[in-house]
Amino acid sequence: MKPLYILIAVAALALITISLFSQSDSLEGWYSYEEGKKLSEEQKKEMFVFIGTSECGVCKRFKEFFRDNRSAMEFIRENYIPVYVDAMREKPPVRVTFVPVFCTGFDGNLSCFSTAFPEELMKVLTK
Repeated sequence: MKPLYILIAVAALALITISLFSQSDSLEGWYSYEEGKKLSEEQKKEMFVFIGTSECGVCKRFKEFFRDNRSAMEFIRENYIPVYVDAMREKPPVRVTFVPVFCTGFDGNLSCFSTAFPEELMKVLTK
């Protein structure tokens, strides 16, 4: 009976770990670059492109900010098509030497900048 409890505990711990790991890297409501590009063209609306990686600590802080800050996401969705590009998994639409990088605009005409602070990002976007 004791091995069964150990097996159940290990399985539960594994599921919790997988759940936490997958949540920390996901951004709900964000599009891939190709999806965002298509929507941007259809809606004639600029994209807001967040270029990061799953290993970047600052990127993780921004992902958490976007998940937890409803007003920031509402602003971004009202004014832009939100796009996330993982620079380790796909080629970014612009040349990047470090992450995170944020860009606004249409495909082929993106204006990019970088910051380490979510509050600073929102100041740049709301100007």
